[in-house]
Amino acid sequence: MQIFFSNHFKKQIKKFQNKFPHIKKDLLQKTNTFNPENEIHVGKSIYKIRIKSSDLNKGKSGGLRSYIYLYRKRNLLAPVYIYFKSDQESLSQKELEFHFNKTTEEIFTKLTN
Repeated sequence: MQIFFSNHFKKQIKKFQNKFPHIKKDLLQKTNTFNPENEIHVGKSIYKIRIKSSDLNKGKSGGLRSYIYLYRKRNLLAPVYIYFKSDQESLSQKELEFHFNKTTEEIFTKLTN
């Protein structure tokens, strides 16, 4: 499975780099072992995943959350949005659609170029 990090998503990651220096490693570890059967499906081939932060002494429940788009046709996995559970409880459907549209726009632009 190929992992695609959009520029939109990379900007989100930058916001967390000071608080979570190992966020990229933790995210890569989780996406490399992604199994849709073990995650929460929220629609449109989007899954909500829990990411254990190696920078915290908490388990997955107190860590990070991310929404991941699984583009099966291209065997592609693209993180859409990431947040820290203690800062934000969840993401509204409207916010999720915004981030999903930004991500898929970049994916299709890259695929057609």
